[in-house]
Amino acid sequence: MDIEKIISEGIIAFVPVYVSMQGNCSMLITLQGGSYYVDRTIRTILKQMTKYFLVDLNHIKSYYGNFLNVKNLTPIPFDKDNIFIPVKVRRPIAKNDGSIGYINIAYIKKVSQINGKTKILLTNRYAIDCLNSMETVNKHIKNGNIVKRLMEERNYLYEEYNRPATKADVVMIINELLKIKETIK
Repeated sequence: MDIEKIISEGIIAFVPVYVSMQGNCSMLITLQGGSYYVDRTIRTILKQMTKYFLVDLNHIKSYYGNFLNVKNLTPIPFDKDNIFIPVKVRRPIAKNDGSIGYINIAYIKKVSQINGKTKILLTNRYAIDCLNSMETVNKHIKNGNIVKRLMEERNYLYEEYNRPATKADVVMIINELLKIKETIK
C-alpha cells in the first residue's frame, strides 16, 4: 500500500517491528484503528512524512532541541495536530535496525506500568509496549506538549501579523517614525 495514502488516513503511531520472513519493518497505526506493516525502516517513514507535510526534519530537531535542551530524541512536529514523541519499543538485532518508534501525543490516552513494563494506551484502544521507564515516557510527553505550545505561539504571531495594513496602521507607523526622527535631532 502507498505510504502517502496511509498518512492521509491519519497516523497515530509508527513503530519498528520484526516481521517473520521479512525482517525489519514498520507498523503504522491509523486513526481508524487499522495497522499496516510496511517493508520500510522508521527512518524512511520519517523522511516520507516530512515530504508529505513539507517540513525539514534536521531543522525541526535542531530548533526544538535547543528550546528543550535535548540533543537526541526531540519531539517531531509535522503540524500543530501531528506532534510525535519518540519512545523505545524494541531491542535491535542487527546494526541498522532502529529501536525508536513515534507516537502522536494527541492520541495518547494513558501511560501505565504493568508488571514492570511500560504500556502506552492509545485512544483507539491500541496498546504499545515500551522499553522506556514511565518517567521517561512522561518526560517525552511533557516535551511534546511544550513543542505544541511553541507551535501555537508561532502560528498566533503569524496569524496576527499576516493581515493587510489599514490606513490607521500606516498613520501609526508614520507617527512613530516622526517621533524617532525628532529624538535623533
